[in-house]
Amino acid sequence: MRRGTAAVLAILCGVIGCSTTRHTKPTPAPQPIAHEPATPVVVPTVPATTPLPEGAPPLPTRPIKNPASEAEKRAGKTVGPIVTFAGMARADGQLTQPIGKSPEGYPIYRNPVGSGFMIVVEGKPGISNLEVGRSIFRYDPKDPSARPDLEIEVTRPLGDGSAEVCDARRPKIGGVPAINPPSFADTPQVAATLNDMSCRFETFIESNASCTVDRSGDFAFVEPKASTVQFCMVVARAWNFEQGETLVSVRLRDIEGNPGPVAHFIVQRQSNPTPPARPAATVTPTVPRRRP
Repeated sequence: MRRGTAAVLAILCGVIGCSTTRHTKPTPAPQPIAHEPATPVVVPTVPATTPLPEGAPPLPTRPIKNPASEAEKRAGKTVGPIVTFAGMARADGQLTQPIGKSPEGYPIYRNPVGSGFMIVVEGKPGISNLEVGRSIFRYDPKDPSARPDLEIEVTRPLGDGSAEVCDARRPKIGGVPAINPPSFADTPQVAATLNDMSCRFETFIESNASCTVDRSGDFAFVEPKASTVQFCMVVARAWNFEQGETLVSVRLRDIEGNPGPVAHFIVQRQSNPTPPARPAATVTPTVPRRRP
């Protein structure tokens, strides 16, 4: 029986084929992927120098120190910033014109009251060609060389002449002491007085955002083509100018502390003179005419 079964199986294997090996479906060979030709991308380039629009102001550049300034300094010259303007302006920013000059050539500004106007100072780099310093307060009672970049003083006390440094805020507001004759010596008193005066100013570094206005009413430095910085102080009643004439002296320092030449002007507080009264008109009696 077994032999018959084995024979039958042998015959079937011969007809249909038998194998002990497991058959798997052959893996198809990978087909190459067709790529479309790449489209070149053109990247716009910026020229090395882009011209500015016609009439546009040049971009500001940081000044480079003049290498010859050290030799000039050793020779005794003042290499710091130059004061391009020092004088008065009205509270609305309009410039006040001087009424004349002193025998020394200092411009004289007259105001009928001692407050309610502005003191304006502008400057530009000097021989050192360094930027004008912008500090309005740098005080150390133990270091007389610690002083602001705006150094300004008066020959007569302002307000009550308080010796307190920078007492320009409530609740305690005072005036400014005098330095007469004018002096910028490295002493504690001078350093304190300079800080007391300059801390009442504000700093402006752009002409179109200044404290003064031009004839058209637009914000502008007094000397917009020359000045690079402006300092302005509103003269309040607490530090008003006394009756008479007060000499104001000012100089600026650059970012390395080099002072420039001193500029002067005079504030004259004097009430407007009362015009003389006109004489009373005399009436001449007329003789009545007779009829013919």
